[in-house]
Amino acid sequence: MKFVKNKNINGYIEGYYGKLLTWDNRISIINSLSKNKMKFYFYCPKEDIYHRLYWKKKYPKVWLNKFNLFCNYARKKNVDVIAGISPGIDFDFKSYMSGNKSEINLILKKLQLLINNKVNYVALLLDDLPNDFHRISNITNEGLVHAKIINEVSSKLNVPFFAVPRIYADELSVENKYYINKFFKNLNPEINVFYCGKYVVSKNFSTKYNIVNQWISKSKLIYWDNFYANDYCPKKIFLGPWLNKNLIEKSMINGTGLINTDLLILEIVKKTSGKKNKFQIWKKILLNNGIPKKFFKVRYHFLSPNFTNQKAIKNIKDSNIIIKDLDFLLWKWKSDLAREWYPYILNLKQDLQLLKKELTFNRILKLQTNPFQKFIFMRRKFK
Repeated sequence: MKFVKNKNINGYIEGYYGKLLTWDNRISIINSLSKNKMKFYFYCPKEDIYHRLYWKKKYPKVWLNKFNLFCNYARKKNVDVIAGISPGIDFDFKSYMSGNKSEINLILKKLQLLINNKVNYVALLLDDLPNDFHRISNITNEGLVHAKIINEVSSKLNVPFFAVPRIYADELSVENKYYINKFFKNLNPEINVFYCGKYVVSKNFSTKYNIVNQWISKSKLIYWDNFYANDYCPKKIFLGPWLNKNLIEKSMINGTGLINTDLLILEIVKKTSGKKNKFQIWKKILLNNGIPKKFFKVRYHFLSPNFTNQKAIKNIKDSNIIIKDLDFLLWKWKSDLAREWYPYILNLKQDLQLLKKELTFNRILKLQTNPFQKFIFMRRKFK
């Protein structure tokens, strides 16, 4: 295993659910990363069936040819590609701990295939697995086993290695309070680890675990930043300035899968990171990208996600004015970004109308899912 030489590990993660970029989209992201002097593209799409669901199957030759061209193009633009495999959903941990190496060999063959097709770095991802390790394997020390698998795979490949643990944020440790310490204590200290910090989604990086802070001190931890990701809340989108104050040089942005939006987000991240006047810079970026001034009247609803530690609902100011501005953005603003943002703007308008009790019974039937219809009708009387 080689070591990562780059001091700054920043860039874009294609690691979300529900969207899959085209190769042309990915080239556009590479161009943006290069323009903004960001160093890495992490290829780990949940919707790539050969990455996760059917990880044991080989990538088709046509795909490998396109991947090869993509990696070569990225290299010319001074961007390094990390490519990952996520084998945990049906990896036979019990058989592995009994000495069976067949699935380790499958992982090695798959990663070596990516390396042969010009990828710079590889990764093993064990995130988003069911909390049933003990039940399916009869083994209690999940963190140690995951570290052991990553160590074994990385030791047999001649490229720098990255890893994503199953417990990738402090708040997830309620599922296994021993995992984090066991994982990091047993992991090869030269492996770079992606971690979200205290929460899965947050405005900056922090952690309660001393061992995670030790990894930071060794410059081996990268912040997997879900600030702009919206695959977990598909009615919302977040477009505000980047608020991270920690690990700025070791942060990668998990995107939305909306190509024009993600290109804008990368520019926002690059130009607002670490700046005191980030809101003024952010506004200028949006105006330069053709976003109408009326958007800034409703910006409050699109600035940032709601966080785990948030205790109160934000107040809504004059919704009549907001709806007029939303109507302008819906019907009179025409651009690639406008088309990507249309469903989020329309959802906000309809939710404001619900709050004001302006939607009729039949409109609610048309617009909302059946469970939400019932929820609304239980609390509201119609004439």
